[in-house]
Amino acid sequence: MAKKVVIIGAGIAGLSAGCYARMNGYDVEIHEAHSAPGGLCTSWRRGDFVIDGCIHWLIGSAPGSGYYRIWEELGAIQGRRFVDHEVFSRVVGRDGRVLHFYTDVDRLEGHLKDLAPKDAGAASDLCGMIRRLAGFSPPIGKPAELMGPLDGMRMMARMRPYLKDLMALGGTTMASLGERFTDPFVRSAIANATFDGKMPAMALVMTLAPMSRRTAGYPLGGSLAFARAIEKRFGELGGTIVYGSRVEKILERDGRAIGVRLAGGEEATGDVVIAACDLRGTLFGLLDGSRVDPVHRELLEHGRLYPPIVQAMFGADMDLSGDLSCLGTAYELDRPLELAGRQLSHFVVKNYCFDPTFAPAGKSVVGTMTSADWSYWEPLSASRPAYLAEKERIAALCREEIDHRHPGFASKVEIADVATPHTFSRYTGNWKGTFMTWILSGEFQRKHRFIPKTVPGLSNVYLASMWTDPPGGIPGAASAGRGVVQLLCHADHRPFTAAKP
Repeated sequence: MAKKVVIIGAGIAGLSAGCYARMNGYDVEIHEAHSAPGGLCTSWRRGDFVIDGCIHWLIGSAPGSGYYRIWEELGAIQGRRFVDHEVFSRVVGRDGRVLHFYTDVDRLEGHLKDLAPKDAGAASDLCGMIRRLAGFSPPIGKPAELMGPLDGMRMMARMRPYLKDLMALGGTTMASLGERFTDPFVRSAIANATFDGKMPAMALVMTLAPMSRRTAGYPLGGSLAFARAIEKRFGELGGTIVYGSRVEKILERDGRAIGVRLAGGEEATGDVVIAACDLRGTLFGLLDGSRVDPVHRELLEHGRLYPPIVQAMFGADMDLSGDLSCLGTAYELDRPLELAGRQLSHFVVKNYCFDPTFAPAGKSVVGTMTSADWSYWEPLSASRPAYLAEKERIAALCREEIDHRHPGFASKVEIADVATPHTFSRYTGNWKGTFMTWILSGEFQRKHRFIPKTVPGLSNVYLASMWTDPPGGIPGAASAGRGVVQLLCHADHRPFTAAKP
């Protein structure tokens, strides 16, 4: 009789684990608290408009990236159209100068040298790094836990051409990357290319690298449609998802996980439990917090998280299709703007007119997003009137700022939607509302080969989420689900199988 696997959460990690477990002959039942799949990979409808809360680009959207193989196996990209953006982001200075972060590296290099001829050397260095790293593809094979010395040697051989650049990027922030340029505008624009100077420079370079090869496009239909494709694959493989089924506890007996208890008091038993949800919530909520791996404890007590975001989006009876890029345009402000507890030097405007499924013809979904601080939102969430008032204030402020750039916009707004760190935390349980996970230090990575996917002292339970595959995101979640099933197959002394539909 096949072993039964109970999975907590139908986000990308849970769906991935479910698909691979079914491919390998396990009976699988996923319990999802909400009524739709995807977790953080989601979008929602407001009137005639769709608001997307996740995907801006997808690593592995075309052959040439290791993740393409995973997306094929999960049935996520077959028949799906992708938009390959010509511009990653733009920064507009107070003096009207514009830096376009072109995804064509030759075009980007020429543009940087035109803007700042004296910084030609710095431009060549940055674009040379992007070109070299364009050939880098994250290895998709065994999880680190199963790698022997020979596997390690093969990986090092594959990584060797990229190590110098990756080490040079390690610990570098967007602000410090900008400091390599002497032109004041270019220096500031590079610091704000990802709209937060504290973000790792790796975020820009390791995104432009695959975009330059057109292997990091945006999937038309957005996040929920992407998750639905994997849900469909799971169903075709014979898996079961129970929606509206919130798990409250992982059940155990004699040091073994034996299933889960649901919010209504019912129990779902199984031979294996995979927690494809928040790491901290699993260890200290679904479990009793008495068994925490030292690596997990180190991260939870001292690890640095990607900041959460505030996203204010609008549906407007206005065609903004002439102002397209992947992330949007950051406008340098004449004076700092206080938004969601932060002082902003730039205001970001993004629209989704490149996806015709998000708005009726002639209309647009447009808005802004900015990094936020959980410490600002945590007390607000305790008072619903204060919380709702802050959301209204943010919507009014953002609507006015967008109107400055697109006159008449404010009068054309038909719907407004503000998502806060509390929104993401409430919907997914993600610790401190973050949409990614850890920003790992070089010291941590030298010290630890991997983040464990098991719980000490408790067998038959696995941790499969982007928390174990940082920095996270959609690829990290999918690879975490795949890796956990590889560990499960190894424990059961059976070969791991993966196949395209």
